[in-house]
Amino acid sequence: MNSVTQLLIGKGVVIPCPEITWIESDINPDRIEAGSWIGPGSKISGQESLIRRGARIGTEGPAFVTDCAVGHDVVLASGSFTESVFLDGSSIGPSAQVRFGTLLDERASAAHCVGLKQTILLPYATLGSLINFCDALLAGGTGSDDHSEVGSGFIHFNFTPHGDKATPSLFGNVCDGAWLRESRVFLGGSGGVVGPVSIGFGTVLAAGSVYRKDRGPGILVYSEPLPAVARAFDPKEVRGVRARVRRNVDYMSQLAALYAFFRDARAVLVSEDALGALLNKSTLKLLVQSGQERFKQLTKLADIAVSHREGEEGRYCASLSARLSAALSALTDFEAAANAADAQARQHVLSSLRVGQTWCDAAKRLPTSSVAAGKKWLGGVVESYVNNPAVAALLGDPSS
Repeated sequence: MNSVTQLLIGKGVVIPCPEITWIESDINPDRIEAGSWIGPGSKISGQESLIRRGARIGTEGPAFVTDCAVGHDVVLASGSFTESVFLDGSSIGPSAQVRFGTLLDERASAAHCVGLKQTILLPYATLGSLINFCDALLAGGTGSDDHSEVGSGFIHFNFTPHGDKATPSLFGNVCDGAWLRESRVFLGGSGGVVGPVSIGFGTVLAAGSVYRKDRGPGILVYSEPLPAVARAFDPKEVRGVRARVRRNVDYMSQLAALYAFFRDARAVLVSEDALGALLNKSTLKLLVQSGQERFKQLTKLADIAVSHREGEEGRYCASLSARLSAALSALTDFEAAANAADAQARQHVLSSLRVGQTWCDAAKRLPTSSVAAGKKWLGGVVESYVNNPAVAALLGDPSS
């Protein structure tokens, strides 16, 4: 047992078997709160690690946690967890692999054997077991008995035959879903989605099929059968590049809206809580890094997309790298998009919030007028982001 472990035990962190629990010397003891619990065989490392009171790490086997921010009453049953954020009351079952850029908002959850990376679950969203759900955002639902859900055995297919992951999918959205008033999304088990797609609130994708198309709100889809086709394949010819860039920009605009939401609204709730403010800061950092990851994948797509076809798509592919370079600042500067939003609508929301509440509790108490103002506020962030001249040029006509 090293000196850091002794220090944590002395301040009230519960470590039942310190002789087989590894607390690395690079952690900051001030960021590990008394009343947290770290189970036998677990390992905590990284100077960014933060663990709050009531959190339980390694309840069903060893958990390896590196540079993660963990809120009140979070349960990480077992597995590996890296550079991710878990907000109050969220949980993940045993044998998880959670990689960088994952955010579980309050009371979001996943069962056993789940793989996540660059995954964002808004409050109450739930994943079943044996799931791979990377490069995706899931919103929808109003509470613990009415939440968006992904059935067991589901896969979000996020890697293309061309070798890129410019494939993020939106299931619901931030601008509406953040206020916990929208119909839930249901993705049936033993199935999957080929990203990037956009699925509306209230839509059900039935179990046992793989889906490739956008779907609006309130639709039940049973299957998307593919025709029996075999044709020549050239890995250097990527189809639909311009449409894929547009989907990535739409996804990134939602990240910008979520950034504004945490920077302004969620910060009010923790303004008198030092560790809560640090947890919120970790969330903002994760969202910025998520935007940078999306830009990285777009750059990879541009490098791959050497079109052999003439016409507009070919011209667009040829100009994509230069367009991305010109749009780098606009695409990754969430702060600017947040600052450009409707200040009056934002203030309407902020004036309705009270220090010390969880977001799930605060959202239930918001009057209808504040929810409407909130949607207008975050919608303005998205509009500002997409209409930035550099972003508009990225999406525009290649002949212009």
